[in-house]
Amino acid sequence: MSELKGQLLGMVLVLAAFGAILGILIPAFTASAEAVNKEITIEANGSVKFANPNITVTL
Repeated sequence: MSELKGQLLGMVLVLAAFGAILGILIPAFTASAEAVNKEITIEANGSVKFANPNITVTL
């Protein structure tokens, strides 16, 4: 019975860790996507233009 409790505790801790990581990363990615959305425009033909042409993009 002790091994089962230990495995359940381990699973709960792993799920809690992943939940905490997702709770931090999802808002960060959302904020980043909104910032990018403010800086670019996509035209009808699919071309991308920067709202501020002085921005340099590094990949």
